[in-house]
Amino acid sequence: MITSNKPTILLILKALEGRGAERMVTTLARAYIDMDYDVHVLCLEDTTDMCLDSRVHYHIVPYNQPLFNIETEQATAYKQVAARIDEYVLKNIGTPKLILANIYKVNWIMAYSKLPNIVNVLHTAVSKQFQEKLTTIPAQTISHLKVVYGAHPCSCVSGGACQDLLALIGNLNRTTTIYNPCDVSQIQQLASEHFHIEEFGLTDKGYIIHVASFDAMKGHRDLLHAYAKTERRLPLVLVGKGRLEDEIKQLAIELKIEDKVYFLGFHANPYPLIAGAALLVMTSKYEGFGYVIVEAQALNVPVISTDCPFGPRELLPQKNLVAIDDIEGLAALISQALDNANQFITPLNQQLLPKHIAQQYLDFSLSIVNDIN
Repeated sequence: MITSNKPTILLILKALEGRGAERMVTTLARAYIDMDYDVHVLCLEDTTDMCLDSRVHYHIVPYNQPLFNIETEQATAYKQVAARIDEYVLKNIGTPKLILANIYKVNWIMAYSKLPNIVNVLHTAVSKQFQEKLTTIPAQTISHLKVVYGAHPCSCVSGGACQDLLALIGNLNRTTTIYNPCDVSQIQQLASEHFHIEEFGLTDKGYIIHVASFDAMKGHRDLLHAYAKTERRLPLVLVGKGRLEDEIKQLAIELKIEDKVYFLGFHANPYPLIAGAALLVMTSKYEGFGYVIVEAQALNVPVISTDCPFGPRELLPQKNLVAIDDIEGLAALISQALDNANQFITPLNQQLLPKHIAQQYLDFSLSIVNDIN
């Protein structure tokens, strides 16, 4: 039931899984609460790897729809989900001042929503996400993307991702760039929680860390091949879970580095592990933003990354970057960063603080309303 007289913010996700989009949502939700909004998070699945602030209202509207191979059938199913979401929101939340729809599946569903004030948030590079389909069925794929991202204004989490979308489908609706927020005080507070790294045979500032789900785009294979070419003075810690984890474990065995590679699984609070690292490495093939980079910056941890499309080059200086697929270069950069750690510590852009990012979404939404009127 609708009980608050405060203006309402609604953030929609597939589920509270432990990825960048979910970190963005939990961070923004907390920022809007502090700005005295009534904040709601609505998910399609009841998965809670990430924790919400207790002041945030949490809703589940299960989509309960099968996945179809035929786009028209999937669209019909998603129209029904959108109608259910609309009905639920109007009955239980009211008309939000701002609705941020996150992740492609949600963007597609909400393309059929009749609710006002919707902004699609794109967390990745669309051309990379749909690379195979853009190669095999380009006209059909572009037509589909125009349906998904032409229905509502769009915000991309990096300038590169924004240009990527515009190059694919044009500026069908208002499109802008708003970076992901980084809550430095929250990250530092969480990092101060004690973590018994000695139980894993690790010591403070005595390991390299990589934090990512085990997906092909995250570049675990390249990381292990590069690490195997270094002197391996410090162990490599992998934090995350995913479908390729067993494959990467097997690769560590094949490279004969299994005694130096630690698989620590998913951690809802990875910040004590990041804070204790001598170096954080990101090896993605593509990203929309690259959240772990700014989290390392918030904790004053040296960080290096592949110069992948599209986020890292907007967050790090060139000396901290290496070309994707350059195994030798990555190995050399890891060694260089360990030898000269302080040179690879980079400051966080203060415009990424949550209050600034939260206000940018409000300003963007208001500018759209003013244009319409």
